[in-house]
Amino acid sequence: MNDRARLIRKYISEHKADFRSVLQSLVEIETPSDAPETFGPLWDILSEQFTNLDFSATHYEGDKTAGQLLCIPKNFNSNKPSQLIVGHSDTVWDIGTLNDMPFSIDGNEGSGPGIYDMKAGLAMMVMSIQIIRQLDLDLSVPPIFLINSDEEMGSDESKELIIEEAKKAERTFVLEPSLGTDGKIKTQRKGVGGFEVTIDGKPSHAGLDPEEGVSAILGLSHIVQQLYRLNDPANGITVNVGTIEGGERSNVVAAKSKAVVDVRVPTQEDGERIKEQIYNLQPEIDGIKLSVTGDINRPPLEKNKSNEKLWEVTQKLGQELGLELKDGMSGGASDGNFTNLHSPTIDGLGAVGEGAHAYHEKIFLEQTLDRLALFTLLLLEPPIFD
Repeated sequence: MNDRARLIRKYISEHKADFRSVLQSLVEIETPSDAPETFGPLWDILSEQFTNLDFSATHYEGDKTAGQLLCIPKNFNSNKPSQLIVGHSDTVWDIGTLNDMPFSIDGNEGSGPGIYDMKAGLAMMVMSIQIIRQLDLDLSVPPIFLINSDEEMGSDESKELIIEEAKKAERTFVLEPSLGTDGKIKTQRKGVGGFEVTIDGKPSHAGLDPEEGVSAILGLSHIVQQLYRLNDPANGITVNVGTIEGGERSNVVAAKSKAVVDVRVPTQEDGERIKEQIYNLQPEIDGIKLSVTGDINRPPLEKNKSNEKLWEVTQKLGQELGLELKDGMSGGASDGNFTNLHSPTIDGLGAVGEGAHAYHEKIFLEQTLDRLALFTLLLLEPPIFD
C-alpha cells in the first residue's frame, strides 16, 4: 500500500463516526420517488454539506418529481476536463417504512430503508470530498456531483441533465450499490425496455350469441405465448409479461385486453431486434386488432475500449488498497446506462451489501468504507483520456 492509500485509509478509520452521522441523517429522511414533497430536508442536508466543502449547490425543480441537485466546485474552470459523479436520492419505500425498518448499525451491518440503494452512496460522495479537503490532496480533475430524485421511476425528468453533464465529462462514476455481497463493480448493465400490447376484439353476449364475438382475452393469450418465445436466457435476453388486464364482465365476450411487457437486453443490437419482433407480433385469430407502443428506454451499458481502460485504472487503485476487485453485469438499469453513451462509465461503486428493494436491505460497513477509499482514489486520478 502506497503512502496516499495508507493516508486515506487512516483518515477513514479515524472518522467512521462522520460517515455514520451523514448516512443516518439521509436514511432517516424517507424519500419515495412518488412523494416529491418529502425531499426538502434531504436537499437541505446535501446542499449544506457540499457548500461547506466549497461547492455551489443548485437545485433544479422537477415537474412531477423532486428535481435534481447539481454540485459544482466554486472555483470550477469549465475549460478543464471534469468528472461526473451520479447518484439518486429516491427510494422504493413508502412513507412510514422507517417505523418497521429503523436505521441501525449493528456490528458490521447497517440497515434502514434505502441505505443500500443508495443513500450510502450519497454519504460516500460527501465523505470523499471531506477526505480530500482535510488531507489537502491534489484534485486535478474537478468533480461534478449530480443527484436526481426519479431514478427508481426511469429518470424521465432528470435524463436530459444527466446526458448534458455526461457529454462534458472525461469520465463518469455511478455510486449505485455494488453487485452481490462480494462487491463486484458493474462494468455492464442490461438495457431495459417497456412495451404495451393492446388487443381489440368484438364484444357479444357470452350466452345468447357467443359466436358473434371475438375474445380479446383469447387473442391476448396467443400473443403472450409469442412474447415468451422471445426469451433467450442463454444470451441474456428476457421478455416478461408483467401485468395483463381485459374484459368487462363474465357474461360478455371481451372487447379489449392489454399486456405490459418488460424487456432486458445485453446489447443495443439485441434491443433493436427484440423491439422489431414485438412490433411485428401478429394475431392468431380472425377479427383481432393488435397495437403496440413502447421502446427500449434505457440503452445497455456495454463494454468498450474507454470504459475497459477506466476499469483497468479502477483495478489498479484497488490493488493499492489491497482489494482484489471483480466486475460483472447487472440485469437492472441505472443512470449509468445513459452516461456510458457519452462518457466512459464505471457503475456500482457504492455500498457493498444486499437486499436492494427488499426488507433485509443492508450494507456491510467495513467493506463499504473500503469502497469509499477506492472512490476517493478514483477522484484523485489525473486525466485518463486524451
